[in-house]
Amino acid sequence: MRAIDVQTIEKVTGAQIISSKAIDFKGIGTDTRADLSGQLFISLKGEAFDAHSFLDKAAAQGATGLLVHEENEQTRKLAGQVTILKVPDTLKALQQLGTWARRQSHGKIVAITGSNGKTTTKEFTAALIASAKTVHVNKGSFNNHWGVPFTLLQLDPAKEVAVVEMGMNHAGELTELVHIAEPDVVVCTMVGRAHVEFFGTIEKIAEAKEEIYNAASEKTVRIYNLDNEQTHNMYVRGKEKFPHSKIMTFSSEDPKADVHLMISSMNMNEIFIKGMIGGVEGQARVQVFGAQNLTNLMAAAALGLSVGMTPNQVWAGLPECKTNWGRNQLVHLKSGAQMIFDAYNANPDSMKALIDNVKLLSVPGKKVGVFGQMREMGSASANLHQELGERVGAAGFDKVYFIGDDAEAFTQGLKKVGYGKPAMIQKDFTDDAGKDLALTLANGDIAVVKASRGTKLERFVFPCDPLDFSEKS
Repeated sequence: MRAIDVQTIEKVTGAQIISSKAIDFKGIGTDTRADLSGQLFISLKGEAFDAHSFLDKAAAQGATGLLVHEENEQTRKLAGQVTILKVPDTLKALQQLGTWARRQSHGKIVAITGSNGKTTTKEFTAALIASAKTVHVNKGSFNNHWGVPFTLLQLDPAKEVAVVEMGMNHAGELTELVHIAEPDVVVCTMVGRAHVEFFGTIEKIAEAKEEIYNAASEKTVRIYNLDNEQTHNMYVRGKEKFPHSKIMTFSSEDPKADVHLMISSMNMNEIFIKGMIGGVEGQARVQVFGAQNLTNLMAAAALGLSVGMTPNQVWAGLPECKTNWGRNQLVHLKSGAQMIFDAYNANPDSMKALIDNVKLLSVPGKKVGVFGQMREMGSASANLHQELGERVGAAGFDKVYFIGDDAEAFTQGLKKVGYGKPAMIQKDFTDDAGKDLALTLANGDIAVVKASRGTKLERFVFPCDPLDFSEKS
């Protein structure tokens, strides 16, 4: 975390000094469960918590400074023991400090959003660019109004590139994040039906995603996916809106795109791609599963070009791309079966992509599907889970599991397409379900596991005795 002093905090945020003790801080923290030695603790207030209630714990964890937007009994008690700075809004102050840190950086800031694939694209991009340049990237999905400024505050100014993920679930959020990060390059991987609960239609989702382009400065490089209908429309509009900006494209269909890649073959362990990158023909073997990763790889390749990598460097860097925990992660089981664990996120489009991939696989044993609730589907949730049941029921699975509130709707979907093979459908997870899957799988079988993160489908994995499954994978 970036070291910072009181004078800078005053200048950047307009903070008022309530108590003066330490004048320099090793970094910034917000979690009283962590070691805060020598740090400035920012007292954020959320819907379910208010860190102003834990100022004494922050001091006990070693914090030598507190940034608050209200005084209370604890600030009065700690006055004289630690530095206390008061601002109108601690979240806004955090964001201002993030922008300050960004402006101290000499590298390029790359910003990524998308309904599907933004975190995977972030990881691919960081791995690819790291093969030729120094890169900063945050672990996990630090992609919201506090995660983005934290990413920037952790940035080493000497790094040549920082890869920043940007998420959203309401209009205006991406505009705010772009203004905080002031990116040099922006891309929307694709637009799908994620967050339909908040927006109602895919057109409204696209409108919110397009903010990443509309809020960026004229000098920002804009990269567009020509294969997705909504992002293609953004490209058409972008050429008119930003005639003086550099615009780049990627596509599996249009050979004129800056990055044009196709899958020549794929299996459980890898995909083989070929095509053109920046006018240079090539091919690469990438150890990831699923045709949907082609979009993520093309986006990463375009981002590599945008920050100054040569086409040959991009081709050489593509094999460095790997998927992380919970994202099309291949897990080997002691039984000899294999599992594709993709339960970090889910929506109707990503479900369809996974099922379509599984239909293409030829395996010696059974195909088993383990599915769970898709979150943030709003009033469309029941219909979308029935649609999922229909899709799963027609995909050729030998056995199916489902866990979630829309279990009945999923069951109706299975019945609608005449699925007559074994199925275990539950509204709430039970240990019996995990044990049943473990007894079902044998050498040569394949199981796919997919749901939104909150469903915690890793509870199906552990009873199956995985050989290589951890959040460090």
